[in-house]
Amino acid sequence: MDRGMVLFVGALLTFTSSWLGLVLFPFWQLQNQPPYRSEPTDDPYPRPLQGLAWVGMKVYQQSGCMYCHSQQIRSDRFGNWWEEPIGMMRTGGDIKRGWGLRRTVPRDYIYDYPTMLGTMRTGPDLSNVGSRYSALWQHIHTYNPRAFNNWSIMPSFAYLYRKEKIVGSRSEKALPLGREWTVHPGYRWRPSEAEWELILREQGTYILTSYLAETPQPDNLNLATLQGKRQLLEYWLATPEEDWQLVPTPQAEALVAYLLTLRKAEYPLPEAKE
Repeated sequence: MDRGMVLFVGALLTFTSSWLGLVLFPFWQLQNQPPYRSEPTDDPYPRPLQGLAWVGMKVYQQSGCMYCHSQQIRSDRFGNWWEEPIGMMRTGGDIKRGWGLRRTVPRDYIYDYPTMLGTMRTGPDLSNVGSRYSALWQHIHTYNPRAFNNWSIMPSFAYLYRKEKIVGSRSEKALPLGREWTVHPGYRWRPSEAEWELILREQGTYILTSYLAETPQPDNLNLATLQGKRQLLEYWLATPEEDWQLVPTPQAEALVAYLLTLRKAEYPLPEAKE
């Protein structure tokens, strides 16, 4: 009985000290941390999310992006990097990869609720993704990552985009993707040999004329050969569908607006110095 009490008290003290050191003390220390200004006239950093970006953060959470992407740039003391010219192992892989200019610190997250540090990196860190890619790149990559990297394991979020019939002129928001990505949204489409033969019989002259008009130095394609048919197929797949377009939904626009605000490891902070 006495031994049981000792074990109970020991476990209680262990959990209590851990909670005090890992939860209560950091909360007390950081709860009133203000935004930073390098000069009194400068805009404060960070700023709370507003408008479309705030809605996009909710889409980010609902889509489960934080399960595969972190938002924390590690210190130069963490992560290995092999420097080929000098044959030496370097540290600070996150910064070396261009994921951020410095490590992230608590002040970067004072307006984040919840704080989405992430627990794994199935995909790259997104702390500073807003400074790495344009809005168009973000849209195409969100719609289907294989449009950029055929080896990507990221799922397609095609449900955030809408395929619609073109009425009048093509929308300025339409994604500039070839039909291989838009015929079956979320997948990469290629016709079978029989389907391509039928398309060539019906539209071959028009497709060939368009190819010759748009190619600066066109080759002499012979549609009677297998090579000529394949070459024309690659051109045709890269062109947009004539009567259809792919446009982002409001959720997709909000998500991209949020991603473009992610510049945590860009603004210099005094406590982020190694």
